[in-house]
Amino acid sequence: MKISKGITAFIIFIVLVAFAYINYTYVYQPRMQKIEQLDRDIERTTNQVIEGKKIAARLSPLREEYAALLQKLEFLEVMLPKEKEIPDLLVMMQDTLTEFNVDFTTFTPQNISWDKDRIYGKMPLVMSLTASYFDLIAYLDRIENLPRVIDVQSLKLSKAGNEADKLNIAVNMFTYVLRKEGSE
Repeated sequence: MKISKGITAFIIFIVLVAFAYINYTYVYQPRMQKIEQLDRDIERTTNQVIEGKKIAARLSPLREEYAALLQKLEFLEVMLPKEKEIPDLLVMMQDTLTEFNVDFTTFTPQNISWDKDRIYGKMPLVMSLTASYFDLIAYLDRIENLPRVIDVQSLKLSKAGNEADKLNIAVNMFTYVLRKEGSE
C-alpha cells in the first residue's frame, strides 16, 4: 500500500498539529503558569525584602532613641525617689536643716497624691522653721541642689519674737515620687 504524497503531507501535518497541541496544553501552559506563580512569589519576596530593609533602616535610630530614653529614665529615677526611698530623702533634708543652723519645730510629710495617668505622685511636706535670713537662703540653696526634685510652693516669713536676726518660716513644698512598676 502506497500512500500518496498529499496524504503523507496531511498525516505529517496532523501529527505536527497534535504534537504542538499536546506540547502547548501539557508542557507549555503548565510551565507558563509555574513561571507566573514564581514571578508573583519573587515580587512578594522582593516587597518583603524592601519592607524589611525599611524596618532595618529604622531599627538603628529606634535603638538609639530607646537607649536615650533609658538614660533619661535612669536620670529621672535619681531625681524622683521611689516610695521606699522617701525616708532617706527626709533624713537628708533633716540633716541639711541641722547643717545650716536651721531649727525646725514641725516637719510633716503628707500622704502621696497620685495623679491618674502619671508615673509620679506628689508628696507634700509642711515645715515650720526658725533661722536667720542668710541661713534660710543657704538651706534653700542646698535643697535646690539636692539630687531629688523638691518644689517649694510657698514660703511665709515672720519675725521670731524679740530676736532681730531670727525669722519664723512656714514652708510648703512638694517632692515627687516615682510610681511603683505595675501599680495604678
